[in-house]
Formats: sequence, C-alpha cells, structure tokens
Amino acid sequence: MGDKPLIELREVWKVYRMGKVEVPALRGVDLALGAGEFLAVMGPSGSGKSTLMHLMGCLDLPTRGQVLFEGADTSRMRGTQLAEIRAHKVGFVFQTFNLIHTLTALENVELPMIFRGVARRARRARAEELLRQVGLGERMGHRPHELSGGEQQRVAIARALANDPKIILCDEPTGNLDSEAGAKIMELLRRLNEEGRTVVLVTHNPDMASYAKRRVHLRDGRLVEVKAETEAPV
Repeated sequence: MGDKPLIELREVWKVYRMGKVEVPALRGVDLALGAGEFLAVMGPSGSGKSTLMHLMGCLDLPTRGQVLFEGADTSRMRGTQLAEIRAHKVGFVFQTFNLIHTLTALENVELPMIFRGVARRARRARAEELLRQVGLGERMGHRPHELSGGEQQRVAIARALANDPKIILCDEPTGNLDSEAGAKIMELLRRLNEEGRTVVLVTHNPDMASYAKRRVHLRDGRLVEVKAETEAPV
C-alpha cells in the first residue's frame, strides 16, 4: 500500500431531504483506502453501504466533510472532472449487471472504450482479452439472455475493467446469483486484487465479505467496527 490513500473520507456526512424531513445516510464517517487493498463494506439494508460506495466512486458528493480521490477534494471538482474519474479511474459492478441486452458480450465490454474514443481495432482486442481473462473466451458473441447470471456478471466485471481503472467498486455483485456462481465471482475479484487491482465490495453477506483482506461495518450511517486482516477462504 502506498503512503497516500487512494481514497480518503474525512468526517463525511450524507443527508437526504425527504420533503421537510432530513434523513442522514452517513454520519461522520472516516475511512482511508490504500492502493491495492481489498475492502469489504458490510452492514444491514439501510446502513449507508451503497451511499458510501457512491461517494467513493464520485457518483455523489457529501453533504459535509471531504472525500479525497488521490489527494484531491472531490467537492471542489467540476462535473467534467468527476465524470473523468468515473470514466477512467473507477470501474463499477452492480447487483443487476446493467448489460445492454441488444449487444453481445463483446460489444458490452467495448462500450466504455467507445465513449473514451478508443480506436475500433484496439478496443476489440482489449475486450476480447478481458473476456478471456474472466473465462468467457468462448461466449463473446452471445447476448445477455443467452448467458447465465454468473456469466453476465463476469461480462460486467470485464466491462468495468475496460478503461483500466485504479479501483473496482462492487455493490452486492453476487446478490442475484446462487452460491456456486457467487463464489466464482468472488474468486475472480480476489484474483484481480492479487494482480494489483484495488477492490471495494459492498455486501451484507459475511461469506462474501470473508474474501476481503479488510472489513468495515456500517450501522445507522456510522462506522462501528473495523476488523483486522483475516485469511480469505481457500
């Protein structure tokens, strides 16, 4: 891990307004994430896990406090700067896969590179390589409805890697999968981490969280527990 955190939250509050009522989602959270970490953010539904992930990925800004990305305060950034971080430095993996059903697996993985302006031949070659890395070398031409849930999630992970991000943020990535498919996804994330990727996993499932090297717990918007490094399943 480097000396400077990749992402740092300092006394972060996030408050949503529901009519005249203010609903705090995060209450004074302090957290530092180093490059190369595998962090699991645990907690029950409504504890603030997804809100925390959205702030780390520059999908949202805090109500109070600071979120620093590579030492820069995201609240001082313009929309274009935040979009640049989201597009090039962060890969997102969600529970619902979010694949485009009219596109093949290969075309879904190519999509972020199209938005970045990568030349057709280069993006095709990278998409093919990424799908081979996630074990889908024989399924590139299949559309999402022709793939299992676990295969669709592997396509989503390959897509998240398309622009070579510094961090992968995963929000309940195994939530729609059976236990066997979920374990395969977690093994893939662990391998990516061992290869040097920074991974943040948001989950309520202790079995999935046990793959991470470090775990933090949220309850009612507060960071209530930080466990020391533990051995991942073998």
